[in-house]
This record gives sequence, structure tokens and C-alpha cells, in this order.
Amino acid sequence: MAEKVASKLKGNMWRLVILAIAGSLIYGLPYFRTYYYDAYLEAYNLTNTQMGTLGAMFGVFGMVSYLFGGVVADFISPKKLISVSLILTGIAGFCHLFATSYSMLLVIYLVWGFTALFAFWPALVKGIRGLAAANEQGKAYGFMEAGRGVTNAVHLAIALAIINAVSRSTGGGSDINAAGLKGGIVFYSVVVIVLGVLVLLFFKDDKGGDKSERFNFKQILTVVKLPQVWILCLILCCTYVMNMSYAYFNPYATSAFGMAMIGGTIVTIMADYIRPFASVGGGVLADRIGRPRIMVICFLIMAIGTFAIALFPTMSVPVFVIVCAIIYVGMYCNYGIVFSLMEDGGIPMEVSGTAIGLISTIGYLPEVICPLTAGAILDTYSATGYKYYFIAVGIMMLIGILGMFIWNRSLKRKAKV
Repeated sequence: MAEKVASKLKGNMWRLVILAIAGSLIYGLPYFRTYYYDAYLEAYNLTNTQMGTLGAMFGVFGMVSYLFGGVVADFISPKKLISVSLILTGIAGFCHLFATSYSMLLVIYLVWGFTALFAFWPALVKGIRGLAAANEQGKAYGFMEAGRGVTNAVHLAIALAIINAVSRSTGGGSDINAAGLKGGIVFYSVVVIVLGVLVLLFFKDDKGGDKSERFNFKQILTVVKLPQVWILCLILCCTYVMNMSYAYFNPYATSAFGMAMIGGTIVTIMADYIRPFASVGGGVLADRIGRPRIMVICFLIMAIGTFAIALFPTMSVPVFVIVCAIIYVGMYCNYGIVFSLMEDGGIPMEVSGTAIGLISTIGYLPEVICPLTAGAILDTYSATGYKYYFIAVGIMMLIGILGMFIWNRSLKRKAKV
């Protein structure tokens, strides 16, 4: 049996690579603003609150897609959904080049919310599930997350080089200007459209899909009654707060430490170089010493690191970079492990899809809440607002530790029944 599982995953590895690349590049445009925060703010004459609203507009569709997007993926093949999502995301990217107002940007982020979350993410998850047998799911998703990290590191480096070159050629010197940003947007738009065409031409849907996994209300009732599902909602929510907050290390580095804009961007991009090692390494350690234990350690690492950034009155640039790197290790370790807790919690396989939908709907709420909260705090308190926001993030990491203790108690109580 083990040999069959290994051979199935091995035979589908190239498809897994395609999906990992797609799963990274499609988010290059919606999250473009976070990597070049200050330059984007200036180029489009936005406030921090408006920047936060753009992120919230994109994230709102996550609440809809994670709960109901699987229904669409049951009636339309993942291949078609992934391909069309990539192409439409790229077309919206070209429209972004002509955006001259905040209202136009809101519409573009609304479109990206539909193409990259509602239409794409459920299809991606379903597509990956079909590439491996049941007891190879963890490995498949682990490799996918690592592959997304490697792809992120590559495309972000290429985009930064393009943006820097265009900015210099148009008189921006060492600073990123509007022309440079547009060069980056063109790069991402072209790449995702080409990738969408390649998926349509070469990717094949798994023919062994389980039609019984279609959405129904009985599954929802079963899932709602499982306490482990609600605890996982809390744990994922706390984990994802950091995923949505580390982008603010970039503008904080430029405002608090006087780092050049390129240097601040590198602080953020560094996360994607750490991501594959943390995802795979965290998974290996979790299998050896226990998933809950690893998650508690990583929550603690993130809490200490974030509090240090917020509360230390002075910090040298090298120390700041090291602290950020340590936080990234904890962040991607936890993010790669969190859904594997479903197996420990005994969530039935027949309702796992619905459970993932509910957990994601609530667990990914930081996609909406964090940008709005950060924007409002920064507009109210200016540079000092970063410290207040990072303190709040650190508190959420401590709540994550509390969630893990509740999780362990629930498992012990369940074992006694």
C-alpha cells in the first residue's frame, strides 16, 4: 500500500509543481502593494486607511470563497477554474495600469478577490487532493507550501530587479517610482496569463474525484457540533494574524531605522526565502515531537520577537533583520502544520471538506481585519502606531498558545470518552 501511495505522488509531482507555481504567482498582484508599501502609497496618493481597505476588499471574498467555493469546484473542473482565474487575474493587472482613482483600485481588488480566492483557492486545494492518496495528503500539501515559497522568492527577486531598473531609467535613482511599480505590474500580469494558458493546455484533472463530497447542510450540522473545529478556527486565526502583519515590518524598518526603501522591501521578501525551509523542517519536527508542541514553541517565538520589535527603544538594523527572520521561521512552521491538526482531532474524513471551509472562513478573518486595523492605527498614531499594532499582534500569538492548551485538553477529554 505504501508503495502505491509513493508511486502515485511521484507520478503526479510535475502537476504538483505546476499548482505550486500557480498558487504563488496568482497572489503576486493582489499583494503587490504590501511589498512596496510606501512607494505604492505615494504613487496612487492613498492613505494608510485606504491601503487597508484595499486589502479588506480582497479579503472579504475569502469569507465567501472558503465556505462556498468548494461547491463551484464540484461542478466545474479544477483545471478550468485555475486557468480562468489566472488569466482573469492578469487581465485585471493590466487594468491596474490605467487606474487613476481610489474607486478604480477598489474595483480591481474586488475582481482579484473573486479570481484569486473564490474561484481559485478551492480549485487549487481540490486539485492537490487528487494528486495523492489519503495518507499522502500531508506530504502533498507540505511540498506545495514549500514550492510556493520557492516560487515567491524567485518571482519577488525578479520583480524587484525589474522595478529597480525601470525606476532608475525613468529618473527615480535609488528610489522606487510610479513607473517602476507599473513595470512590476506588467511583469506579474504577463506571467499569470501565460501560466493560465499553460495550465489549460497541459494540466489534467484527476478522474477519481469523489462526487459524494458535494456541499450539503447535513455536513455543516455535523461539523458545527465538533468542538475541535471551533478550536482550530481560533488557532488558525491567531496563526494567520502574523501572516497578514509581517508586511508592516517593511514600512516600520524605513520609518524607525531609516533603512532605504529597497532595504525595507528585502526585509519582507526575506520571508519567502525562509518559507520552504520552515514549512518542510517544521513538518518533519512536528512528526517527531508532536504537532501541538511545535506550534506552542512557534507561537512563543513569534510573540517574543514581535514584543521585542515593539518594545525595545533601540535596535540595530542587523538585530532587527535577525529577529524578523526568527519570526518568519515560527510563522511558516505553524502555517504549514495547522491543518494537519485535523487528523489529531479525529475530524471525520467524510466531512473534512466542510470542516476546512468553516475553519478557513473564520480562521482567515485576519485577511480583512488586520489591514483595516493597521491602517486605522497608523493614520491615528503615525510612526508610533507600528509599536501599538505589533503589541496587539504579540498578544494574538499568546492567545494562540492558549488555544493550543485548550486543544490539548479537548483531545485528552475526547480520549477518555
